[in-house]
Amino acid sequence: MTAVIPTRNISNARNYSGEKETTCRYIVIGKVKGKLQSVVEARMYMGRSKDATTVYCSLWVHGGDVYCSGSGKAGGYGYHKESTALAAAISSAGIELYGSNYSFLDKDVKSDYKQKVYIDGCGSGSMETALKAMAKAAGAKGELLIV
Repeated sequence: MTAVIPTRNISNARNYSGEKETTCRYIVIGKVKGKLQSVVEARMYMGRSKDATTVYCSLWVHGGDVYCSGSGKAGGYGYHKESTALAAAISSAGIELYGSNYSFLDKDVKSDYKQKVYIDGCGSGSMETALKAMAKAAGAKGELLIV
């Protein structure tokens, strides 16, 4: 999977930490211009009610000369809401993904990098692949670490 980051700064993320509970966080650490840094961060939130079903996502991408951010949400039942919320945040940030949703399962699969891909409902493996693709597009070199 590859990502295309917008050439202009887009700032659509929202920090929900004051009003919602953080359920998880994905941070991609990579080397940009010779220094280790957090390149991509995605935070997942849910409401404080025991009946809360909506997952909210805020995404920040910042590499060398690149900055964009977005937010998204997904509600309901019966699918992987985190990946759908992340997909909405990716779209909100103006980022496009190309290749295959499931390239992490089989490294020998030839991906069509002209084919646009959407990770809605595809699970955590597709999320991590997309996060790494965004970090590389933002200028991260070498090995990437997701914490």
